[in-house]
This record gives sequence, structure tokens and C-alpha cells, in this order.
Amino acid sequence: MTETKMPTRIQGEWIWKNSLLNHPDSFLLMRKEFVCSTVNLDTTLWISANCAYQLFINGRFVGFGPRAHQNCGVSYVDMHEVTYYLESGINVIAALVYYNADQGGHNKHSPGLWCQMEAQGKLLLCSDQTWVVREGNCYCAPRARLSKDQGLSQFFNADDSPLNWTTPVFLTDAQWKHPDYSTIVGDDFGSKLEPHPLAPPGIAVENPVPLPFARGRLVLPPNWTQVTFEEADGNGLETYAANTFLFSEVDEELPALIYSDDPMKFFCNNRLVLNAAEAMGTEVKLPLRAGWNRLLLVQNPGRHAMGMVMMIPSDDGREFWFGRAPEQKAAEGWNIVGPLKLSLEEATPSLKFERLVQDNYVPELEYLTDPDAYLSQSRFEEETLPADEEEAKLAWSRPLRTGDYVLYRLDMVRYGFVRVTLEATAGDLVDITIGCRRTGNGFISAGKGVRGTGTIRCRNARNVYLTFIPTDCFYIMISVRHASSSIKVLGISFEELTRNERQETTFRCSDELLNQFWEIGKQTLRRSAAFVPLAESRADNDCYMLDAYIDAVNMSVTFGDYEYASARLRQFLDAQLENGDIPALTFGSRHASQVHQLFFLPVWIYYNYRFTANITRLKETIPNLDLTLEYFEAMIDENTGLLVDTETRFSFDSRISSGEFRAGEIPTYINALFCRFLLSAAEIYRTIEDEGKANHCYELAGKVAEELRNRNFDPACSLFCRWSLESERMPDHNLFANFCAMFGGVLPLSSFEYFFYSFFNYDPPFDRSDESRHPYFHFLFMEMMFALGQKEWPFRYFRDYWSKRMCPEANAWRVDFDHADPAPTKFSEGSCVSPNIFLVREILGIRIAEAGHSVIYFNPAFHQVDWAESVFPMARGRLKVKWAVQEDGSLDVTLDSSFPVKILPEMSHKQLANTVFRLGEKVTLLNPTPDYDIDDDEGDDSRE
Repeated sequence: MTETKMPTRIQGEWIWKNSLLNHPDSFLLMRKEFVCSTVNLDTTLWISANCAYQLFINGRFVGFGPRAHQNCGVSYVDMHEVTYYLESGINVIAALVYYNADQGGHNKHSPGLWCQMEAQGKLLLCSDQTWVVREGNCYCAPRARLSKDQGLSQFFNADDSPLNWTTPVFLTDAQWKHPDYSTIVGDDFGSKLEPHPLAPPGIAVENPVPLPFARGRLVLPPNWTQVTFEEADGNGLETYAANTFLFSEVDEELPALIYSDDPMKFFCNNRLVLNAAEAMGTEVKLPLRAGWNRLLLVQNPGRHAMGMVMMIPSDDGREFWFGRAPEQKAAEGWNIVGPLKLSLEEATPSLKFERLVQDNYVPELEYLTDPDAYLSQSRFEEETLPADEEEAKLAWSRPLRTGDYVLYRLDMVRYGFVRVTLEATAGDLVDITIGCRRTGNGFISAGKGVRGTGTIRCRNARNVYLTFIPTDCFYIMISVRHASSSIKVLGISFEELTRNERQETTFRCSDELLNQFWEIGKQTLRRSAAFVPLAESRADNDCYMLDAYIDAVNMSVTFGDYEYASARLRQFLDAQLENGDIPALTFGSRHASQVHQLFFLPVWIYYNYRFTANITRLKETIPNLDLTLEYFEAMIDENTGLLVDTETRFSFDSRISSGEFRAGEIPTYINALFCRFLLSAAEIYRTIEDEGKANHCYELAGKVAEELRNRNFDPACSLFCRWSLESERMPDHNLFANFCAMFGGVLPLSSFEYFFYSFFNYDPPFDRSDESRHPYFHFLFMEMMFALGQKEWPFRYFRDYWSKRMCPEANAWRVDFDHADPAPTKFSEGSCVSPNIFLVREILGIRIAEAGHSVIYFNPAFHQVDWAESVFPMARGRLKVKWAVQEDGSLDVTLDSSFPVKILPEMSHKQLANTVFRLGEKVTLLNPTPDYDIDDDEGDDSRE
């Protein structure tokens, strides 16, 4: 990949507007005209913004960034090659910059933009006070958050947005000013610049046009009401309140759904109905009595917050009316008071409004703050389109009116930006929903607890809506909330954010199911490599070690992207704390422990070295490994010599196994993984010829294994208990504890048969435990089974597992066996785990024998597939592999390489005698060791 290098001399300043310095949730439109007398071939732009930007040059969308840094005192820099976007003469660079502090104001980054453009080393422009800027109020309105703790949903008032502001054909007005805030680039928070480790940044690539999928009408909207505190302009610490009155003819408990993003208390009459930090469709029951009922909301709203939306399902057609007083002639809506001296914690239903200054709020569909909630509780009726192709085209091209919707679908789940072009009338409201599946009522879901709906308030004639934040997309729904006459969809496109890979592995075999696994895995990796975490404390942005490790090794074998793999590892090593702990990368103010995944650090370090043979980089990791070893050794209990109830003693909450452990209990899986850590660390120390540390790790691993066997191993069933046998609780010989014991080398191989038949079946259904469904487990389990020399059964199990995870039409993995939703792009919970590395290693038969692929084991799975072929990028070049089983049972193998490589067949002498090798000039075939003689019978060892 192209290495990101900073400019020789940093020029330019951080620029912003003083009026927006202390305003979270603010947008700034920024542009600069510059002249290129000639367009040079090497024109580079460096750019950074806190916290996110969209970049345009001459009206063309260039990219989005930067990806967040786990260190809040540093801003990442993206480097864009922009020659392609420039023209001779006047050019325009434009950026839409968004600043949003963490909830509670913990974001230490100051808002701002910095950029610098050079052509062949000569400065073309930099960020300074000659730019012009305009507050992006057209993007700001009371609106709902995308999900818990993440930025607000997109709203775009096209009628208030300057036309063509990203292009040279533009006339400024009085609202455009020069930036009145600037500061030099230095070491202060938010101004220290570093190149992004996962360089280069993702590029936006336009994909095939999304195809029309369905159209129809919204036929059954829900009853709803809302209240919004539009005057709230602070950090969510002030208290506001609102009340309304609802009439009921009888005593009843009325079901309702509450949506809110801010801390709140909600009362019905004198009863507390809901006390929550947020509510994403929380089900409540309103205890109504016959007559008038008072509903009271007390809340700490943030800037541009949605307030509260309440949906009342009513399949029987019953309608509800909310009045500002308990009488029939009262005006509709809510009474609002605040800010109050009263804190939210002290709020009770005794709060009276009569002696306070009140404002009125009338909910109108035009100003609905959570259209996703409204649409998700509505029902959509699909239109039957004509069978005739020409008539169907005419039906699709019909303009949309109020209540109409049209649905489009991509060819697969992709990660990026949706662009919609509409012809409309000023004031028309269109909701655009992006998601990966259709719900039972015909709506589009973006995932559990995630809102996928944005809104555009149209101007006259042509309107362009471009999503600001990249997201997963399979379906795109355009629904018309209000149209003065009609709205026409002029165009719809999807611009995929993707990492520009120089090369990729080609893989094909005779088994089409395995080919599907490869393609889905490849597309999943494309999305994960382009994933952009924002600078906010949101769990979905977290990056955990197992996810990053599995992603990195798959990226290496699928795209030959060893720099990506190394940079991923470097991110975690750079985040190491002074005590040796390495938390998950949270990109904000949160702290997420991942101590149980930290056991895999040396496994990943050694994997990385085996791929590249870069001994210098390996040695650079040793101080981190030393500190991590000291971290774990300090946690060993002096009495037992083992790690004891670490969750309780150290408040660790990042488990990779279910189950709580009580004080004093010895978890089998943690100590077994510690043994794996020690054995892998010893391999690293041996590689750098530090025999003292290597022997120390081996000795400590032996002691831990012996103590664990003495305390937790149950000889009655030849299995480990989850905790020590002396525990007061009943023995629990669960799968994960015993898997970790075998994975860590603690469970003797003589117990493999007991292990296998205790938790698996030889024939389908293979699994006896739900623990085996998790992607973490399956990946590590396959690693272990293939390493143990198991053959036929692991292949069958592998096929069965991943076929159950497939969403073929979306070209994505399912969340799990029981849910058809495509797994989201994120680095937690195994969402991006893919099996590509096993297809190369175990089907194609290519495995590293010596670091850097200088010597390669070759063991083709000719008993599983009839043929396989691949062009495989390695650290020093490319290897071409092609083999096929002939009609007479012989094997025809072609091996060619662009660099010198030695191939060591892992095949019996009988198999070798029945194989024809066709070798390139740089390929040397080694003879297997004399005692290497594999039985041709492919029966699974676990049956013996």
C-alpha cells in the first residue's frame, strides 16, 4: 500500500468559527478557491478534522474521515492523491466538517480543520484565514441519535443550503465569512498531527445503480405525540419538564412505546412509568383512569435533542388526543417549563406548572424528531406492478405523493454513502431509510437499537441528499412524509467506501459452496477494512483484539495486505497502559477491558512475524510483550499459583465465555488461555534468541498447567470442570473450558476422544452446545482441530457452520443461526470474522513452513474437492497454485512463483508417486522427511 508520509514542512492552521467552539453537534461548510496553471501528476492533499469531514474537489466527492484516534490528544491525518479531481484553471476544495463532543462533554478534541495540498513538493494551498466558511444550520435540527451514544441522525434542509457551494460555479452571500478562529499546529489537545496507521484512507467508489425493488403506500400510521425542548442549548445538564393531558373513557392500562435519547423520568398521574437514561422503543403501560390523565416528562435534553416521542399502537382504529389542559376545549399539545432548579434525580409528579413561565409545544408530523420510530410502527402496503416490462417501467417512473414509498436494493451489503437526487417543491419532506433487512411490516431495519432514517426538507426543483456517515446498506427506502404536489426520483446511487488494495488473492475450487464462503468473506473484509470509527464513546465503535487479529490474518491471505495487518497490531501496542494492560480501542472517553482477549497477543505477534519475516518489527514488540507478561504474572494468586476469579478481583467485564465466577474460584478457561499465552510468548523469545525468557515461560506454563490439572480436572470423565472441584457449586464440564484447556495444551491429547464426544456428534447435528455457535469459538476451534491433524470431520463441520451463517442474496454473514439479519460492520462480538484463511491453508493446501513464505508446506485437500486454484500474494511476491484430481486418480499440480520459494509436500510417498508436479523456474520441490508417511485413508481420527 502507499505509505502515508507527512509533508516535509507543516504549513497551515487549525481553522474554525468562534461562535461554534463550544457547541457540540455543529456543522461548518468550508471552501477555498485556488488556481492550477497546470495539473501535475503528483498532487497530494493532507487533511484532518475534529471530528469528521466530507471532502469535495470541484463538486466531486473525494472521501470521508478521519478515523478516530484512541488517544484524544492526537488527530489523525488522511493523505489523498487528488490529481484525478483537479482541472487547469480555477479549482475549489470544499469540506463539510462535523463536530460532536461525547455526551457529557468528555471529548478533548477542539473542533477544527487542517489541510495542506502540494504538487511535486510545491505548496498549492493550506488551511488559513483566507478560506470562507458558513455555519451549517441546514444540517441542524432537533433529531434522534443513530443509536445509544452515537451522533444524531441526518437532517438536511436543502432550502437553507447554499446551491452548488462545493463547485466553482458559485456566488457567495453575506452568510459566508472568513474563519475567525485559528491556531497553530502543535501539541495541544486536538492539534498534534499523526498519519493514520491504516493508510491510505478509504476512497468512495460509485457502484452499479441500486435497482428498484418495491413501491407502495404507508397505509396504517400509529397514534403518536412528541415534545421537544428546542431552547436547550447546553451539555444536557439542565432540567426541563413538559406535561399534557389524555382523556380515557374507562380505567385501563394503555400500551405505549417511548423513544428518547436523553435521561428522563415519565409519570402518568402520580405513578412513575419510566426512569431511563435512554429509550429506544421501550414498552410501557400507562395506568389511565376514567377521565383526564396527566402525563409528565422531566428530562435533561442536550443540544438539538429529540426530546421524547411516544407511539401508541392502535390496530382497532382508535385515536388519541393530547391537550394542554384537562378539558375538551383545551388547545392541543404540551406545556413546557425550564430550565428548572430541580434536578432530574429529585423530580416527582408534584411538579406544578401554574406558577412557572410556560411555553407551548404542538406536535406536527412536519417536525417529527424520530421518523424512524414512526415508520417502524407503521404498515406498508406493496403495490402490484404490471407484468408487462414497458408498463412496469412507467409505473416505476411515476412521481411520489404524500404517503408513497419506493424501495431500492443493492447487489450486496456494502459500506458507504447513499446519494439521492429528487425533483420537489420547497418544503416537501422526504425520509430516506438505509438498512440491511425488511421487517414484517415492510419497513427497513438498520439493526437492533439503530435508527437508519434521515430526512431532507426540499427546495424547489433539484435536490441532492448525500448521507454524511458511512454505513452498511442493502436496502434504500424513500418515503414521502409531505409533498405539496408530487416528488420525482431523478437518480439514486451508492458510493462504496473501500480500501484501495493493490492486489488480492484469487481462489476457486470445485465446491461452489466453498467459493461462496470465499466471496462473502472477501466482501466482509472489504467492509471491515474501510470501517470508520467516529470519535465518540459508542460500543459499536470498539475494536477488540480477537476481532482485529482474525481480521488481520484474513486480510493478509485475501489481499496480501501485510501492512494493514502490521498496523492493526501496532494500534493495540501503542494503546498499552503503563501497567501492561491493553484495553479495547474505544476512540473516546470510555474504557473497555479486554483482558481475556489479551491472552492472544503473542499469538498475533508471532503470526505477524511468520507472514513477513520482519525480525526488526518483531523485536520492536518485545517491550510490549514483556510488560504484558509482567501484568499477568502480577495477577497470579500466591496460594494457588493460578489466576483466580479475575472478574471479581479486577472488575474485568470483557468475557469470551459466558458465566460468572465467584470469589476464590479458579476459572479453567482463563488459566488455560494463560498457558497458551506463555507457550506462544516462549516461541517469540526463542526466535529472538532469548533463551532465558523462553525457558521462564515454558516453566511457568508447566506449573500453571499442573496446578490447574490438580484442582480442576475431573478424572471420572477425563474433562475439566469450569471451576475448581473444591467449589461449593456443582461441577460444570462445559465446552469452552475444555476447549481452552486443549487449545492451551493443558488437556492431554489422550483425552481428546472424551472431549470430542462429550460436546460434538460425528454426524449432523454436530453441536451439542450453543457455545460452539459464536464466531470466536468456531475460528479458534478450527485452528485447533486442523493443528491436531483432524481431517474429514473438521471439513464437514466447517461447511455446516458457515453455510448456516450465509446470507447469499446479501453476500454477507448472518448475525447468528437464529437471526437472518446480516452481521453489521464492527469490531466486536465477532461480527467481521471470516473463514478465508482456512480455505487457503486447508483446501488449497498452502501453509507457512518458514517465516516470510521462503519455505511452504503443501498439503492439498484432494479428498475434499476435485480441484483448486489460486494466485496468492505473499510478502515477497506472488505464488500461483493449481491442482486437480485426474480421472485415473492421479494428482496434477502446477506451482509457480515470482520469487524463490521452496515447497515441502505434506503428502505420503504413495501420494507423491501418483502426483505430477509442474514447477516454475523459481520453485524448488523438497523431499518430505523419510519418516513422513500419511495413511491415504481420510477417515477422521476422532473415530479411532
